[in-house]
Amino acid sequence: MIHSLLAPARRLAVTLVLLAPAAGWSQQSEPAETDPIEAINAEFNRKYRELERERLEQLAALAEQTAPEKAGPIYETYFRDALGAGLYQDAEPVAERLLSGQPPTAVVRYLAEVINIMAEADRGDFEKSLESLLGAVEAGKDADEADLARVALPVAARLSLLDAYYQRLVQAGAYEIARKAFEMVQQSAQEGNEPAILDYLSNRIQQLDMIGRPAPSFQGSDVDGRLVRLEDFEGKPILLVFWATWYRPNAEQVAWMKEAYSEYRARGLQIVGVNLDALANGGQPVEEVIPEVRRYVLDYNIGWPNLINIPGEKDIAQAYVVSEIPANVLIDAEGRISALDLNRSSFSEEVEKVLGGSQ
Repeated sequence: MIHSLLAPARRLAVTLVLLAPAAGWSQQSEPAETDPIEAINAEFNRKYRELERERLEQLAALAEQTAPEKAGPIYETYFRDALGAGLYQDAEPVAERLLSGQPPTAVVRYLAEVINIMAEADRGDFEKSLESLLGAVEAGKDADEADLARVALPVAARLSLLDAYYQRLVQAGAYEIARKAFEMVQQSAQEGNEPAILDYLSNRIQQLDMIGRPAPSFQGSDVDGRLVRLEDFEGKPILLVFWATWYRPNAEQVAWMKEAYSEYRARGLQIVGVNLDALANGGQPVEEVIPEVRRYVLDYNIGWPNLINIPGEKDIAQAYVVSEIPANVLIDAEGRISALDLNRSSFSEEVEKVLGGSQ
């Protein structure tokens, strides 16, 4: 699940509990050591997921037993629940069956298309998901049907699904497919008059456009007042990690990053944290957030420098087009942006690329 630092609509999107499982990174960012509370939560989530699957099966059976002209609302509930629970592949057979014939309503068709796109991305068939997205965009060009499709899911839900799709592509290094997909969606969304979605798409496209380009220069003071600049790490790869004390998954991220850092630091990798507490709640004075940030760094024994992001000319988050967390940017030894939003499963592969296999 992502958390927006800025737009209220996007804050709503990421607080939808039922949409939390859609963010692929969150399922792969487990703490290095599981405590008893986490174990209880994990077991609860497993059982809850099984109940969700059972509910989907019952809804699908009910829809099949219902006359086609009356089955529309049942299928809509089925697909919305599948999307909310992140059970894309579970719902894919039903979606494909309906799309191969005549879905009962335009809304059902739209939801089935979204299920297919997400299911294909879920299993790593990114080219196919792009083809399906193109087909869905083409099918929805009719103005009346496009309006119907917009009521299929609220803006907040579509934002969460867009980000789930983005995370799957980016964490697999499929940047070009992600760019094509989001430019396609952006063009389609222009007529919808939905600024929150257009803002999100624009932000992600800007980030994707940074891949392979020189990293923006930055400088800032760490929690102890020491000046840290991009130039200080010349010739070494850097992972910029954007975080906040109030965002709980950052603690999970710190756990596995510390473990990985101990392995890769000797080979030249540097990590620099960029704390965003001063951007929260419309902005806070830097001097007020520093004590809490310093306490967090000490409590979690974080061994890399952590800068306090300052709004204005020295805003590092703005320079790297970061408005949501979790977020990180990998910069290679030549100072070019190499990868975005690494998670535990993609970390080693992407870092090995910038280290060039050096031992």
